[in-house]
Amino acid sequence: MEKVRKKRAFTLVELVVVIAIIAMLIALLLPAVQQAREAARRTLCKNNLKQWGLALHNYLDTNQIFPPALNHPGRVSCSGSTPGVYGATLYSDHNRVQNTPGWVYLLPYNEQAAAYSLYDFDVTASLSSPCGFALAGPTNLNPNLAVTSMAMPGLECPSHPQAGEISTSAPTTSGSFFSREKARRASYAFATGGMTDYSYLYTAYQSDIRQGMFGNSGGARLRDITDGTSNSIAIGESWGGELFKRHGNYGPWGLTGTHTCCHLYTPSSSNDRLDISTVSTISGSGTFASHFKINAVINNDPLKRQYSWGYGSRHAGGIQALMADGSVKFISENIDVLTFWRLTYIHDGHVVGDL
Repeated sequence: MEKVRKKRAFTLVELVVVIAIIAMLIALLLPAVQQAREAARRTLCKNNLKQWGLALHNYLDTNQIFPPALNHPGRVSCSGSTPGVYGATLYSDHNRVQNTPGWVYLLPYNEQAAAYSLYDFDVTASLSSPCGFALAGPTNLNPNLAVTSMAMPGLECPSHPQAGEISTSAPTTSGSFFSREKARRASYAFATGGMTDYSYLYTAYQSDIRQGMFGNSGGARLRDITDGTSNSIAIGESWGGELFKRHGNYGPWGLTGTHTCCHLYTPSSSNDRLDISTVSTISGSGTFASHFKINAVINNDPLKRQYSWGYGSRHAGGIQALMADGSVKFISENIDVLTFWRLTYIHDGHVVGDL
């Protein structure tokens, strides 16, 4: 009679050992998978910037000048809700607040000719005019909403979790700094040196070493970038949202021209020299340097968030930046402060070595 052989099953101990081994393998492989995914996202982010670089240079070829960061912003020379003399004079004549972001001018050069044709440059991209300056077009709605609210993947870094987030605040209130309707969070902004949307128009700073490539109602010509196009930042990363900025209102806001939509800021206290003393001016509980270097934490924020207008990302160790020559470079958050400031000014006269 043939003996029936019983199949031996796993013991509980063996099963636990197998599960433990699988768990260890997953634990070992997961960081590698995450790193591979982040590397892919970083490559897509770099490609976004390269596309904007091509758009900028095609715009330059057509117009012999770069576009503004923001055209006729409603916060020029504002102090709170009090208009400064410069802004009051600017908008007392035929000029009107338009709040048109530089990205809009670049649309036809980045495969968005249809959106560009829909945009009406005679009216606004946000009603934000807290100092009461006269608006171009309607005062109770955004007539360019179809364009300013559109999804624009090229303005969104894939690593930025709040990129593309839709936000509305006081959409029909011109007295609001952050008036916006269905605005989409962006991941990039223009390098504007020591200027913001409070500053005068771009041409007022031609002899100021703090001038960046872009500004209010104006941008640089190629001949203005005397520090060299490979040594001057054009566009940088700047992530918005409550996870990254001290307030949810802070930009960048891409195609919507509200407050903090479009500028990247590296302030200095002097218009004719740049040294450690000029970037050490006290600002809040820190200094210009500590508050506006890459991935800076504002006023010891417990969540390690930034202020508005700051360069920042969550790519490990720094940001990606489009240079004026069209190349994209990774810039470490540990870069020397003065070296970084010099990269954001286009004619400060200092030589910058290899990054």
